[in-house]
Amino acid sequence: MLVVGDVALDVLVMPTTVPVAGADVPARIRTRPGGAGANTAAWLAHLGRGAGIAVTLAARVGADPPGRVAAADLAAAGVTAHLAVDPQAATCTVVSLLGPAAATSHHPGPGDPTAPDVTSPGGTPRDALPPVATSSGAGPVPPSAAAGGPPLVGVGDRTLLSDRGAAALLAPDDLPDVAGFDHLHLSGYVLLDATSRAAGRAALAAARAAGITTSVDPQAAPALAAPGGAAAFLDDVRGVDLLLPNADELRALGGQNAVLRHVGAVAVSAGADGARWADPTVRCHAPAPPVSVVDPTGAGDAFDAGLLVARLTGASPAEALTAGCAAGAAAVGRLGARP
Repeated sequence: MLVVGDVALDVLVMPTTVPVAGADVPARIRTRPGGAGANTAAWLAHLGRGAGIAVTLAARVGADPPGRVAAADLAAAGVTAHLAVDPQAATCTVVSLLGPAAATSHHPGPGDPTAPDVTSPGGTPRDALPPVATSSGAGPVPPSAAAGGPPLVGVGDRTLLSDRGAAALLAPDDLPDVAGFDHLHLSGYVLLDATSRAAGRAALAAARAAGITTSVDPQAAPALAAPGGAAAFLDDVRGVDLLLPNADELRALGGQNAVLRHVGAVAVSAGADGARWADPTVRCHAPAPPVSVVDPTGAGDAFDAGLLVARLTGASPAEALTAGCAAGAAAVGRLGARP
């Protein structure tokens, strides 16, 4: 399987007090390998290992320490890295501001049913930060809420600050020959960035010419909701076998019926509402399993991988949704976006 997307350095920021403008706010800060394409590839390799699914990631990184480490990280995850190196642009970096850990909730996402438990023996989510308390000890407060402004991030949620760097410069010449691959999965970020759109379109065209199946995750509802964004994106993905939006992305694209006029099937992840599948003949739903949310970063990437591994190994749409939700649940129960 070929994944075309991005490799990133994720900087995870977990404030230990409510952030206040102009203050020096204490926080736990950790770095993890990330990037939507790389995350999906790592989960595909993890979940598909027993089925003999080989995974290659095509991406562009900078000539910097994170870029040099990326290939080794991917190899350790069982992914073959096909990385172009940009001599000037930095490797994509994403700062993830994490809200207080949520209590047990339902979350969809393709996860590994055999992954370690998401809670420690004491019942605290692994690597979770204790919830920030109010002065009366009443419970968690999202960062900035106590300061009277809108919260920067909610309980069990995250806010992302992204510098796509070299990832935004992915070019058609950076892609491997699709011959020999049985499926192409494309991160929507590639199509949504004007400077990498040609690479995404080239990958899909090559897959169509080779007769291999395709899937795309739209990735970013705000970009789709911009003037002309949805129409351009739907034109780019016309003929794709499977689109994997979340509920916000589906809404930005005009809804299920609008999407099905362009693609063969749609699998929608919807947080606590689980996930649903629609194609011209099948409609089904899978519930979200219970999970203690530690870090929701990468949940959708894991959902994609769980569902795709299941489908590529013969699962029905309903079975694939269940596998996707399990993988997403595994992802949110740990710190970082990869298995």
